[in-house]
Amino acid sequence: MSPPAPERARGSEARDPRAQARELALLALCHLDGRPASERVAALELLWSNPPRGDDERGEGFADAVAHAGTRGRADALLRALVVEWERIDELLSATSERWRLDRMALVDRNVLRLAAFELAERPDTPRGVVLAEAVRLARRYGSERSPSFVNGVAEALARRLRAQREPSPRRPGGPKGAVDG
Repeated sequence: MSPPAPERARGSEARDPRAQARELALLALCHLDGRPASERVAALELLWSNPPRGDDERGEGFADAVAHAGTRGRADALLRALVVEWERIDELLSATSERWRLDRMALVDRNVLRLAAFELAERPDTPRGVVLAEAVRLARRYGSERSPSFVNGVAEALARRLRAQREPSPRRPGGPKGAVDG
């Protein structure tokens, strides 16, 4: 499966090295999508060693990004960690997007959300706002006209869910309900 073609008029280009790595990771995720878990690492290795080249903007942009060691290194580290957590990330997304099954989502939307979900769940050092803004930027650049709002809604709901799971429940004065002082 070929990575989607960027449409420069619909989104800004990534200038920050981390943003460039996310973009490359998204394109690689689209390539890995649908492959059995046992083949993902090998498919990623093949993609890095033989990036698509073509006379179109997509092929050259992808190959150029892969050739940039810093961008590729960051994207590779992100992808290798995500591949290990793929099923758990998909479970998080499925639980959050109750009305949309993953297999019914557009390829780009599904993989932007995987990337965002992974960063929200596994990279607490990355600010939540950055993850959400990057997800919307990638959806705007590579997805459909409706992708940015869809991705924003699901990613925001997931961020709230994860925050609620991490934060301890507020204790009521006097201890738990029904507790007897003794």
